[in-house]
Amino acid sequence: MASLTSRPGSNCSKARFRAAATGRIVTFATLASLGGIALGTVACGSTKASTRESQTVTFLTGPSGGAYNPLGRSLADIYNAKIPSARVVARASDGPEGASANAQAVDAGSADLAFSRSDLAYMVYEAGTPPDQPSRSHLRSVAVVYTNALHIVVRRASGIRSGHDFAGHRVQVGDAATADSMVRMILDAYGVADRTTQIRSNSRGALERLKAGDFDVRIFASAYPLASIEDVSDQSDIRLLSIEPDVRDRLRSRFPFFKPAVIPRHTYRGQDEDIQTVGIDGLLLCRDSLPESLVYEMTKTLFDALPDLSRSDQAARLINVGRAPSTPVPLHAGAARYYRERDLFR
Repeated sequence: MASLTSRPGSNCSKARFRAAATGRIVTFATLASLGGIALGTVACGSTKASTRESQTVTFLTGPSGGAYNPLGRSLADIYNAKIPSARVVARASDGPEGASANAQAVDAGSADLAFSRSDLAYMVYEAGTPPDQPSRSHLRSVAVVYTNALHIVVRRASGIRSGHDFAGHRVQVGDAATADSMVRMILDAYGVADRTTQIRSNSRGALERLKAGDFDVRIFASAYPLASIEDVSDQSDIRLLSIEPDVRDRLRSRFPFFKPAVIPRHTYRGQDEDIQTVGIDGLLLCRDSLPESLVYEMTKTLFDALPDLSRSDQAARLINVGRAPSTPVPLHAGAARYYRERDLFR
C-alpha cells in the first residue's frame, strides 16, 4: 500500500468526514493500526531537520476571552523554555471570525501553529479537492487536545428554556460560513426553520451584547470554563441550556463528529447541575513545512508538560494523550514519530 506520507489527502484520509452521512468514521490513528500500513508512514510533512539556530513559529490561539488563548500562551511559554531551536510567538485570534479562521491561516502560510475545531480543520484540508484526488493542503495535525463542549447561552429575559423555544427569537451566528454551519445544525436538530428566527451576525463581544439585549441566543463550542461567562445563577442575565437526549441523538446520527459532552456542575457560578450537551474535538494544527524534528519536540514537550499545564490551566485537564493521534487531518511526521514511540497507534 502506498505511504500516507507520499500521498497526503488520499481517499482513505477523506473517509472520516465523507462518511458522516452513514456514521462510518475513520481516523488516522485507526488507519495506522490496519494491516498493510507501515507505521512509519502515518504522517505527512517535512522530514528535514532545521538547520537554523532558532526558528520563529507563529502560534494562533483563540479569542482573548476564550479557553484556547490562555492555554496557547502557557504552551508557548513552555516551548520557548524547553525548545532552543524555536521562538514561539502566541497571538490571540481576535479577528471577526475568531478561531474559525485559524486553520485557513496555517494552510495559507500566515501562521505555523494553531488551535482549531476538527470539523473546521477538515473542511480547510479538503477544500477544492476533487473526490478522487489527494488534498494539496499544507495543513497537518499535532494532536487532538480536548473536546470543545457546545454552549447554548440564552438571555434570561427572553424566556427561552429549551432549544424548542428558539422560534421567534434572535439567534447570533458567526461571521464565517464555517461558524454559521454549526449553529444551523443545532437549529435544524430542534426543527427550527431559519424563517422563524432572526439571524444576527458578528461574534465580536457576543456575550456582552447578549446580556445587553442585542440578541437572545448564542451557540458556540469551547473548552470550559470561559472567563467571559462569570455567572449563570438566577440573578444573572444569562441561562445555560442542556440539549435534550433525543436532540443529542439526532445530532450525533447526522454528524458523527459530535460527541457526548458534559459541562460539570459548578463550572460556572450558579450552575447547580450538569449541562448535558455535545462536543467537537479541538486540534493543535501545524503547517507541513515545519521540520520533523521540531514538531516531534513540540509534541513530546506538550505531553511532558501536561501535569504542570493542568495545574495552571483548567482546559489542559481535558487533554488525553491516548486520544491525541485520532485526528481527521493527517498527522505531521514529527507528531506521528512521537505517537509511534509511545505505541499509541494500536
